[in-house]
Amino acid sequence: MTAQQNNKGSRSITRVARPGVGALARAGSLMAILALAGCAAGPGVKSGETYTDLYEGKSELTFSTMMPVESAEEAVARGDAAYRRGQVDEAVFEYIRSLELDPDNADTFYKIGIINLHKQVHDKAASAFRLALEREEKHAGALEGLGLMLMKEREYEQAQGLLEQAVAAENTRWQAHNALGIMADLRGDFPEAREHYDRALAIAPRSPRLHNNLGYSYYLIGHWSRAENQYRAALNLAPRHERTWRNLGQLYTRLERYDEALEALITVMSEADAWNTMGYIRMAEGDYRQAETFFSKAARASPSYHVTSNENLAQVRRLIAREGP
Repeated sequence: MTAQQNNKGSRSITRVARPGVGALARAGSLMAILALAGCAAGPGVKSGETYTDLYEGKSELTFSTMMPVESAEEAVARGDAAYRRGQVDEAVFEYIRSLELDPDNADTFYKIGIINLHKQVHDKAASAFRLALEREEKHAGALEGLGLMLMKEREYEQAQGLLEQAVAAENTRWQAHNALGIMADLRGDFPEAREHYDRALAIAPRSPRLHNNLGYSYYLIGHWSRAENQYRAALNLAPRHERTWRNLGQLYTRLERYDEALEALITVMSEADAWNTMGYIRMAEGDYRQAETFFSKAARASPSYHVTSNENLAQVRRLIAREGP
């Protein structure tokens, strides 16, 4: 198991320079941001009569027998009802019908963007958010949606500019605050990170993701008890939250509370994986002899781990040999 695989599910932190907001982050330069990020609408997206290229899902023939709508408002209402039923393809179809009657409604483009984002149809989501922002430059939802997409692509400076605009336009955008917190952690600005997490939690106090992220931020600066409290708060809300169990296991291994670490990790992985994860954590801490013990236990726990564990054991024994007796 590689170190990268071992960290799967946990937010990993790499230090980057603090990004400046700059001209690209300003509302007047929004279109430049979108162009630089490759988020321009696809060549097939129309700008007046039809927006069917924003749709991806069931064949449109599926909806060919639906009753016509008399107004854009009726189509939006139908789309909202379909969305509440979980019929997202039908919802997008109705929203597009609405746009054919009212092509200037930024909220409708935003709704299409959110659905496509959740379906991981990123090109169409970006196109929809872009079209929303062409109509309403400070649409908080579209700014947030596009900012979250750019953050996942590690376009941090552009993402930060959009997300800061989103919370400036509508300070209840907790996902934007969460993302800004993560990016603050990435550049080592931990006070700012916690400020964003606190704002997000004031809006969405029952989000296990937020509690986990705040806990990890505390972990990064060595506030162990606060980190543990936040992880426990996350698990009280979502007892199977995998990232939190992994982070809690990492914390307990770091604190040499090995029984608790194993108990946390085997909640979401095999015993062999758990021992191997603990081995990597202790090896990263320079505790090579303890790491050797854990890698040996991983090998014994699962025959399929024989090759991987022996490779890990060989590596940690080379490190022990360098240290001398």
